Amino acid sequence: MDDIKKSLITYYKNKFLFNKFYPKITSIKFDDDNSDLKECKVFINGDQFIYCVLGRFDKSTNFWEWGWSYERIKNKTYAIREFLNYALDNYNEDYETIRQMLINSKFKIDEKINLDIILAVSSRLILSDGYSFIYEMKDSNNITKYIILKNLK
Repeated sequence: MDDIKKSLITYYKNKFLFNKFYPKITSIKFDDDNSDLKECKVFINGDQFIYCVLGRFDKSTNFWEWGWSYERIKNKTYAIREFLNYALDNYNEDYETIRQMLINSKFKIDEKINLDIILAVSSRLILSDGYSFIYEMKDSNNITKYIILKNLK
């Protein structure tokens, strides 16, 4: 439980920093490549980031789905696939809840805080790979897509 608390603090801090740096997003441009050898890039207000698809949340069904389970372009999910590998390779009774969350491709979320916990745990896991932020964007009226960002400054 202590890890979840630390994760929430990290997530909220990084969310605050992102909103401070980008209080208003005036432009967003994706530079995608289908090659497995190139990282996907996005330009937000002219600043360049490497990105990966974290997942999506459907508010009409309250289902969360990890990016590795639906995104077909591999280079958009390399960092997120590591979540699955980490959970499969590291068993520890103290982290069983987090492990189950990471290995299930799709699951129902009953409370808003549960979505924040997913994003918070993700936020802690992505830091070691240099990703700092989670950006949420509307994919449709009901679907919010989440991508992780690594600043290239």
